[in-house]
Amino acid sequence: MQEDLIVTFVGNDRPGIVQEMSAEVSALGGNWLESQMSRMAGKFAGVARISIDVEQVEALSEGLTAISGLSILLERAEPSPDDVMALAFTLSIIGPDRPGIMSEVTTALVSNQVNLAEVATRVGPAPMTGDQTFFAEVNILVPEGVPMVSLENALQRIADDLAVDIRFE
Repeated sequence: MQEDLIVTFVGNDRPGIVQEMSAEVSALGGNWLESQMSRMAGKFAGVARISIDVEQVEALSEGLTAISGLSILLERAEPSPDDVMALAFTLSIIGPDRPGIMSEVTTALVSNQVNLAEVATRVGPAPMTGDQTFFAEVNILVPEGVPMVSLENALQRIADDLAVDIRFE
């Protein structure tokens, strides 16, 4: 019987991390289903969904934990039936960088029962001015029944207060 696992990992960046992990999964007859990984500040981190025979879960845990320099967390995946009924949108956020932008945006999302599906943020120079600018792409899941006008109004208030552009697509 197959089981899906979520593997979270972080370690000092070096060549071969993904190769070592995927070789371990493959050697135990597992299947690497999906993942997201990133290099940041000299670290390499990610999360992967692995399908493997239930009888091999312990061996996989031991094999991944033995990889030099990585911290590993293994958890059983659980289906989320609510996601099927949710509406998917993308928020694009751009504006002058300052502390608290993500806190303000996520507070508004949580107050409207909105779930984050994927988030990518960075700070870098604006194309024309070179000023430090905050950029974010946030994929969200809006549960059925959440009034979209309320959500859009909350995001517009934040955009106005923080002088950022929030596009809702």
